[in-house]
Amino acid sequence: MAAPGVSGPGTVVPVRVVATRNPDELGAYVRALAPRFEVVALPLLAEQPPEPTEVIALFEAVSTPGLTALWLASARAVAPVVAALQTLGIAPPPAYTVGARTAAAARAAGLVAESVGDDGVAAAQALAARGLAGTTLLAPRAEGGRDDALAILTEAGATVIPAVAYRMAPRAADDPAVAAGLAALPTAAACLVFAPSQVAALAALIDLGRAPPLVAIGPTTAAALAAHGAPARAVAATPDPAGMAAALAAVYPPG
Repeated sequence: MAAPGVSGPGTVVPVRVVATRNPDELGAYVRALAPRFEVVALPLLAEQPPEPTEVIALFEAVSTPGLTALWLASARAVAPVVAALQTLGIAPPPAYTVGARTAAAARAAGLVAESVGDDGVAAAQALAARGLAGTTLLAPRAEGGRDDALAILTEAGATVIPAVAYRMAPRAADDPAVAAGLAALPTAAACLVFAPSQVAALAALIDLGRAPPLVAIGPTTAAALAAHGAPARAVAATPDPAGMAAALAAVYPPG
């Protein structure tokens, strides 16, 4: 297969790939794939409030004695966890975040926050390297959120308490947020998929059998694609921008 993104000696013309995430979550991927590929966002999921039982569970989680810190992987988790802390009159612990945007949202909400990496796995590895034995981390997140970063924190000795702070629901085909991504798909070099929930949402909008080459963030997402009759062309060895860039390079080798 010819390598896209190359046009003459020393000249690189970016080729579009579609990524099934919100634009504000793709910064590290845009940088990892440049200059060969231009990333077009296809935000398949929209934020929804948690179920009442999940709100109760979040309140119970923030009341855990001896919380060391918050682990905030998304800016969406900030408002729900701060509201729970304020409602219960609990002084907020410091927060470790994934990405500067999440850190900025946390600081705007009155938290002492530090970004420890631009991607969940890289951030968890950076925090784990500091030593986490004996710590207790509260991780407010989406319902059905990824566990890979939390597993790294747990392996480093932390007690990690996941709690649902929000939900993500599939967007409709006529939602303006998906217009650019859907329009780019027919001519895209690849579609990068980041979660099983995104696979189901994408399958509801298009025929996956006619999609461009599908590249999965990991084996769980690849299994979801296979279950929908659309095997991944490549699977990232690590669930991060470098892993996704390497997987895409396996589909389109440089040259």
